[in-house]
Amino acid sequence: MRPTCLVGRNARHIGTIRIYSISSPGVFHNGAVLVQYKVYEPRRTCSVKIAVFTDSYRPYVSGVVRSIDTFSTELLALGHEVYIFGPRYYPSQYEDAAALSDDDVPATKVFRYWSIPVPMYKGFTAPVPISAQAELLCADLGIDLIHSHTPFAMGTLGALLARRLRLPLVFTHHTMYHEYVHYIPGVRSALKEMMLRYVGAYCRRADLVITPTPQIRDFAVEAYGLKDKPVKAIPTGIDVDAFGRGDGRAVRARFAVPEDAPVLTFVGRLGREKNVELLLKAFKIVVRRRPDAHLMLVGDGPLREQLEETAAGAGLSGRVHFTGTLTKPEVIDVYHAADLFVIASVTETQGLATLEAMAAGLPVAGVNAPGTADMVEHGVQGLLTPEDPEALAEAALTLLNDDGQRRAFAARARARAERFSARNMALELVQAYEEVLAARAPQGAAGRDRAAAME
Repeated sequence: MRPTCLVGRNARHIGTIRIYSISSPGVFHNGAVLVQYKVYEPRRTCSVKIAVFTDSYRPYVSGVVRSIDTFSTELLALGHEVYIFGPRYYPSQYEDAAALSDDDVPATKVFRYWSIPVPMYKGFTAPVPISAQAELLCADLGIDLIHSHTPFAMGTLGALLARRLRLPLVFTHHTMYHEYVHYIPGVRSALKEMMLRYVGAYCRRADLVITPTPQIRDFAVEAYGLKDKPVKAIPTGIDVDAFGRGDGRAVRARFAVPEDAPVLTFVGRLGREKNVELLLKAFKIVVRRRPDAHLMLVGDGPLREQLEETAAGAGLSGRVHFTGTLTKPEVIDVYHAADLFVIASVTETQGLATLEAMAAGLPVAGVNAPGTADMVEHGVQGLLTPEDPEALAEAALTLLNDDGQRRAFAARARARAERFSARNMALELVQAYEEVLAARAPQGAAGRDRAAAME
């Protein structure tokens, strides 16, 4: 049986180990060779060809897209190939034509599928994964494994191709899907149960399920019955150095926020699942005791107009700033304009924005829920509270009013974020890929090629 290549096709051969049968003690040189291993200097793992299937991609902005981009950038730098299979977007959705270009995307190549614009989600399209060429294309590209970032449209196609081509299927569970049924008319409890069953069935089709945090991993194992399935927690990494540098003064000037005013910020989609309504209630309480405070809400979504009306009705129009969707450098500048990151969401899987804020040196006041609690240790990098506006407001005020504690939390937040560098997380992902490929090595042409790589 041929060993699977785990050290890499580009590794340098530095010697050979032979295991002998020994006819008598002390007569090593007279033995017959039983097994021979080549020894390599492990420069990097084998080049892996990954087909990524996703229901959302650039220019749409979301945590899933950021995760795909971050991992793809690092995978390419490590010598692997990444092919993105995702939806098509249209000029009617994006005023900047350059946003529709794939010239600067971190991928070996992007394949776009015909999609239907979804009016209730600005800039979003629903892909229609019908293609007679997808199977031949993946075979011609020599794809080693399929990595799905959705259990729905494109994920269904990815799972089908994995079965037909006898390739490993990796699935990243980005979202607590059953918590999003409020967007679908009907009986919520029944829809939640249906969603749990559907996502569980998809997970069981995968060779490996990846979750962003240990809490979500434990949830998936219990809720989907995955006790006999490999499930790994691999968070999306971040460019820690990039988030450590920003121009906060420019942001304050842009939104007319005084330089000495305390600023709270939240970065995320303005949808019901992010619980921004509770955040506004908490901020109204904060303003009663700190009338100089400002709140910057970065992002867009279906509830933006409603939230703007809520803020205006609460007399917070001059204190709450809706920035809309910003570029990554602009978001970094917002972090550096702020004194505190606040989050009320109870449906986070990782809380990527929370981690980014911590990398920028912001302490956190947030609701104690999965995702946020995986990133923030209560009393160390921030304060965690029940899902209650008064409790959240009190936590924010505690940090705003105690400069020493806030600075100490900020330093520890930055130190914790450094553990989650994009390169470290990508290396963990590559190791997971190699384990899946090793387990499936006898299956398919790609597996046989990899098994022969060390001969």
